[in-house]
Amino acid sequence: MSGTFSHQDIEELLGAFALDAVDDDERDIVEAHLAACPRCRAEVERHRETAALLAQAGERAPEGVWDRIAESLEEAPPALDLAPVSPIARRTIPLRLAAATMAAAAAVALFLGVALGRHDNHGVDRIYRLAQAMQEANLNSAAFAALSDGSAEQVTLASTDGKSSARVVRLRDGTGYLVPGTLAPLPEGRVYQLWAVRSDAKISLGVLGANPGVTAFRMTGPVSAYAVTDEAAGGVATTSNQPVVVGFTKA
Repeated sequence: MSGTFSHQDIEELLGAFALDAVDDDERDIVEAHLAACPRCRAEVERHRETAALLAQAGERAPEGVWDRIAESLEEAPPALDLAPVSPIARRTIPLRLAAATMAAAAAVALFLGVALGRHDNHGVDRIYRLAQAMQEANLNSAAFAALSDGSAEQVTLASTDGKSSARVVRLRDGTGYLVPGTLAPLPEGRVYQLWAVRSDAKISLGVLGANPGVTAFRMTGPVSAYAVTDEAAGGVATTSNQPVVVGFTKA
C-alpha cells in the first residue's frame, strides 16, 4: 500500500478517480494500487460506465460538426440597427431541458457523494465541479442533436470583419441553442446577450456571460435575425449597442 492510504481510503477515491476528479498525488497512489488490485480496477470501470450513462443526453455528435460551427460566413452580413427596442419578456431554458440537466447533475452528485465517502469541503467542491461539468455535457449533447436535425433552423452569426462567429440552431418546438464559435472573452463587468429580431420587436433570449459556452433558449414564432451584443454585467432590457455578431434567417 502506498503512503498512509489504506485499501478503504483508496476505495473511497475510486469514483472521483474514474471521472478524473482527484489531485495529482491521489491519482498516482490510486494508479499504483490499481496495478495490483483487479477488484478495484473493475470498480473503476463500473464507475466510468455509470458516469457515461448519466452523461448521455441526445444523439452522438455528427462527424465534423465543430468544424462546421467554426466556419465563418463567406460574406459579412449587413449592419443591423438595434436602437429601437420594444418591451421584452425574458426567455428561459425550456423546462424539459432544465429538468434533464438537473436530474443528471443530481444523479452525479449523489453518485459521487457515495463514491467519495467523505463530507469535507474538498469533496463537496469536487462534486460541485463535476455536477457543473455534467450539466455542460448534457447541454452540449442536446445542441449536437439539434444540429443534426435537418428540419431545425440553423443560422450562422458573424461580425462585419469576420473575426467573431457563433451558431444558432432552433428546433420546431422553439427549443434553441447558441453555440459560440470565436466569441472572444469579455473584460470584467461586461457580458454577451443574445437577441431574436422580429419586424416588430427585438427580444432578449438571455444573458450569455463574459465567456459563453453552449446556451439554451426558447423562442416560438418567426425570427428575422439573431444578434449578440456586448452589454454591462447583468444584461439589459433594451439596447442601443451594435451587434458583435449577427445572422439572418432564410425566411
